[in-house]
Amino acid sequence: MQTVLAVFLAMGAAASAPAAKQAPARESYGLAGGQEKVGCVMTHRKITRFPMPVTIVSPGPAYDESPPLRGQVVSALSKPCEWLKAASVTPGEPAAKAYAVRLDKASWQEGAWSGMVAFDAVAPGSLRACTSMEGIHLTAWKGKPLRSARLWHGYFWFDYELEPGGAEACKERDFAE
Repeated sequence: MQTVLAVFLAMGAAASAPAAKQAPARESYGLAGGQEKVGCVMTHRKITRFPMPVTIVSPGPAYDESPPLRGQVVSALSKPCEWLKAASVTPGEPAAKAYAVRLDKASWQEGAWSGMVAFDAVAPGSLRACTSMEGIHLTAWKGKPLRSARLWHGYFWFDYELEPGGAEACKERDFAE
């Protein structure tokens, strides 16, 4: 009888416990870049337990929506790695933190790679990448891109001009503050 009562009390406590606090949107996403199996992530999320699994996606339409890359955040860095020197995460916010990433064997590819990290569960249809005159904007949206509230914004700056146009061209809502 005591066991049944203990289980009943534990179930009641779990049901009345507050739901897990969801991280603010600026901590739920990040930018990632690297070459072959190593790279880094830049995010406002404070990561204290290593390794931490991550998935790196390249949302459309600016990217070819390649399969996600999977890897592990393995350590903190004192500054962003070479691949993210010209990137920013939610401009106007405090400086983002940088972390080293190592891609899983089955995921790594030859050459450079970049994309967006979504730390919490997110619907793929709510991520967007678009081109501007000098780079790529990556955004996360509450629902359908450009039609719902923008939650997060990151930017990869290129050292040359692009010719944005068509479906991959940015709209003002992609980067408006």
